[in-house]
Amino acid sequence: MGLATVVQALSTFVTYGVGPLASIWQQKFMLSQTQVGLLISVVNMGPLISMLFIGSALDRYGERWIVGFGSLLIGLTIGLAPLLSSYEALLLLLFFVGINYGTAQPGGSKVVVKWFDPSQRGLAMGIRQAAIPIGGALAGWIIPLISTEYDWSIATLCQAMFAIGGGLVFLAVYRDPDIEGDNNVENYSFIEEITKLLNKKNLYPIIFSGISLITLQMVLVAHLIPFLKSKMEHINLILASEIWSLCLLFGMLGRIALSWLSDKVWKGNRVQPLVLTTFLAVVGVLFLVILPKDSPTWLIFITCSWLGFFGIGWYSLFIVEIAERSNENSVGLTVSYALTLNQIAIIVAPILFGMFVDWKHSFLWAWILIGILLSISGAWLWRINKLSSYEKSNS
Repeated sequence: MGLATVVQALSTFVTYGVGPLASIWQQKFMLSQTQVGLLISVVNMGPLISMLFIGSALDRYGERWIVGFGSLLIGLTIGLAPLLSSYEALLLLLFFVGINYGTAQPGGSKVVVKWFDPSQRGLAMGIRQAAIPIGGALAGWIIPLISTEYDWSIATLCQAMFAIGGGLVFLAVYRDPDIEGDNNVENYSFIEEITKLLNKKNLYPIIFSGISLITLQMVLVAHLIPFLKSKMEHINLILASEIWSLCLLFGMLGRIALSWLSDKVWKGNRVQPLVLTTFLAVVGVLFLVILPKDSPTWLIFITCSWLGFFGIGWYSLFIVEIAERSNENSVGLTVSYALTLNQIAIIVAPILFGMFVDWKHSFLWAWILIGILLSISGAWLWRINKLSSYEKSNS
């Protein structure tokens, strides 16, 4: 699991690093807020295409080669960025970075399901999923500093070296465990496997919850830095990036703490803490909206830390719930299916948020719409969980 966590963190250092780099590219290429959002969206279009096929391959061939070579390709692709001289070429490159990134999430999640029993799975998944905000937080600290001190091209070369190094270590050290169920994979065609997943209606409320929360997460990744710079009079790029990094670090803590609590306090129930997390994220969004432009820095840090803990920390609960609702021999495909649907929101959310901000010339209503979406999601999930508990008590 440690290897999968490291590879995930180094891969995310590349993809989430697009957030701080986007502010630099905005000045270099004279981009609107919509175009900045598109930079974040396009890097997430790749997994939408690749992840289902990767999930099916993981179920058949294991994690070692797919995850390892995926990380290598991420590094090799982002390493080409300094050679580009146009916004359009940059979009195309980020698209291929995203295709390669499609190996990291389902591969690492399947590692946890293989190596840990259900009583430990929440905490294990929390630690592994913490790699995403860790990689993002490192990107938020390191990339602006390197770009300011030297140049953004040096920062992308660092991203490339980290991802390539992680892939090489994973290939050299990791070995797939021998699990009896892996040798009995049902011989369904890819289309038949997808059809079976579409008929699993018990996944629908969980997936909608994931779509709503990932919308908030990606808006934080793509737009928190420009939001803080535009609204707060005393916030510059370096300070905004540090606040952004702190938001991601608290997301890391949330992924571990909330998952551990789901094991110990909620006794393996992931839905109840997911409902609570959703409504507490709404509180954070509303508080962010009402912050005055001359708010003290400590208050901004607290608000963004709260948003990070709940608005990013939810992810492990979601992944474990999806994995535990899947069949033993189709964990990779089921997780990839859920993540692919999430990927639509990952792609659409940053650019739609940016378009709405450009249209209204304000961030206010865009944030309010996020809060409404989360409230609907939390209410549906709460209702479904309540009905499920009622049926269990009657039976």
